Amino acid sequence: MFYLIDKPLDFTSFDSIAVLRKKLHTKRIGHTWTLDPLATGGLLIAAWNYTKLIPYFEKDTKEYEFSINFDWQSDSYDLWTQVDYISEEAQEKAKKDITKEKIQELLKTKFTWEILQIPPKYSALKIWWRKAIDMIVAGDTDFKMNERKAFVNNIELLDFSYPTASFRAEVSAGTYIRSIAYDMWIIFKTGWYITKLRRTKVWSLDLSMAQTIENFDKNKFFDLKILFKNKTFIELSKEVLDEINLWKKIKWKFDFKIGEEMFVFDWNNVTNIVIYDWELLIPRKKI
Repeated sequence: MFYLIDKPLDFTSFDSIAVLRKKLHTKRIGHTWTLDPLATGGLLIAAWNYTKLIPYFEKDTKEYEFSINFDWQSDSYDLWTQVDYISEEAQEKAKKDITKEKIQELLKTKFTWEILQIPPKYSALKIWWRKAIDMIVAGDTDFKMNERKAFVNNIELLDFSYPTASFRAEVSAGTYIRSIAYDMWIIFKTGWYITKLRRTKVWSLDLSMAQTIENFDKNKFFDLKILFKNKTFIELSKEVLDEINLWKKIKWKFDFKIGEEMFVFDWNNVTNIVIYDWELLIPRKKI
């Protein structure tokens, strides 16, 4: 089953999983796209056999609302580590230099569509098979975060009154909002840090469809055909499905799209993932 949780402040994604593991009485549980402890909002949870479907969300977009202050700075790019004020002189200069018009122009020229960014070291991104944040906590800071591509489908300035600017952005998976804020700091040559970060949408799922951890209801799970509306659902006869479950390829003329992974559906659950290649129906995954 899949659930959308509105993750609370100061909860890690792992904390959320730990609580729901007890509520659902299962060890088979996972989530898509980690949220920082100081971030709130949509965390998509999969439980039981549907954890096997998590990879099918990897490239989906997310929407965030976030705020940046331009008068302080921190190593983690947010309030998780010590925050230091820039000098009063630097603040006065930034107050004159940073305007609503300049921010809007910056969004158009530097932060639209494909961008390059360096992920923050204080993140769950893995370096040498270890999470970067775990390396930092262990005192191993001598490593480099490599530049990577990210996609910003849309970003808009919601409000600005120095030192705070608020934004809404729709981005690809793997895009770091804190790195967008960092890049603004480089361009404006001032202090900055994230004061608020809230994931408001996971793909087409917005927070109106979410539930809280405190009032979690295991019966409020998503209809799979709504959740995977871009996937093809098919039905197979019991005889064919029995063969597929034995990992046998079925030679037959099916009216299926060539080369597309399809979800085998029994009207209640996804049981298998298969692919068709002209004359063979090939099992890919058993759910």
